[in-house]
Amino acid sequence: MKSYKYSGINRFGKRVTGEVQANNSLDFETRINSQKITILNYKENTKSSFAFLNRKIIKKRDIITITSQLRQLLGAGVSLMDILKDLRETYEDNSIREMLASIHEDMRGGSSLSEALSTYENEFGSVYISLISVGEKTGQLEKILKKLEDMIKWEEELASKAKKVMIYPSIVAFVVMGVILMMMVFVVPELVVFVEEMGGELGFTTIALIATSRFVGENIILILISPFMLAIGLKFLLVNSTKFRAKFDYFILKIKIIGPVLYNLKTARLASSLSILYTSGIGFTDSLRMSSKVLDNKYLEQNITESVKLIEEGGKIYESFQTANVFPAMAIRMVKVGEISGNMDESLANISEYYDAEAKEMIEKIEPAIEPLLTIIMAVVVGWVMLAVLGPVYDTISQVQ
Repeated sequence: MKSYKYSGINRFGKRVTGEVQANNSLDFETRINSQKITILNYKENTKSSFAFLNRKIIKKRDIITITSQLRQLLGAGVSLMDILKDLRETYEDNSIREMLASIHEDMRGGSSLSEALSTYENEFGSVYISLISVGEKTGQLEKILKKLEDMIKWEEELASKAKKVMIYPSIVAFVVMGVILMMMVFVVPELVVFVEEMGGELGFTTIALIATSRFVGENIILILISPFMLAIGLKFLLVNSTKFRAKFDYFILKIKIIGPVLYNLKTARLASSLSILYTSGIGFTDSLRMSSKVLDNKYLEQNITESVKLIEEGGKIYESFQTANVFPAMAIRMVKVGEISGNMDESLANISEYYDAEAKEMIEKIEPAIEPLLTIIMAVVVGWVMLAVLGPVYDTISQVQ
């Protein structure tokens, strides 16, 4: 679909601007007219290398709200078309209004809800759209929406836990490194001048401090720019090299302390998505393929793809998982029990619950330990500075006495 920018007058006489996805200019005008907007001017967006900077992001909490409202109003007997129309008119966010208007217009043109949502796969995800399709075919759309609402809320909670593990140490480490750099640039040079003026033989700690301080002072711009350059280079490689992305994602999972927490969170998320898809009537291998997309980890995704091949070749599920290294050992044992007993959906739900609790417990243990650890690092650096400065002072005083 094409993207059109426009400005116009809404039904309240207020000037509005926005962006709409449409198949062509005629389709665009139809969509705008349905919103009761009088077009003043519009133009088709041309793609640019920096288009992603202007892209409007629809947040997960917006998807949760839309899903919840769809479920509640469907349960109250309101038709799907009326629900979408009402939601479109009540939302203040232009990007959400335009998305809902586009979905509404596609459905007016004969598309199903899942087909209309497929235009916004980046916002809703393949799992969401597939489950909506199942709900439409089975007549259980309200029930599916409830499952989706619970799933997305839980996934948001998992995402916040993962961010908490990654962001908090990064912020504290950033502050510590900032303090150390400031000491090396502003404080240590003054102390070094004082020590050199005293004369006498300098010890190893003092020589090392002087060399470090001079290096930092001479290369401060390079030191400050380097993290940004590394981040840009890393982002480029992650986007353009699948092999590098897989190795990087594997490395992240192997980082001490943080890696096991992220692995448990992803195990819980995979089991939860797989359970919901499978119990909704989607085939196990198809459910597995779709679930792999929600992990945002190329290494685990490749392992899951390998397990799907093994299952399709006639292998048992738990053996395929074990060979392809999809789940931890405990989870594989639980899958084995589910496969033998015929209660796979229950086993997957138990895996999700177990590893979610494990990750939560690990986070609660890690967080209190991070600050003392970084405080110790800071104390070591300050101690080094003090020893390097006071050592020559003490030697000089001893010589005078």
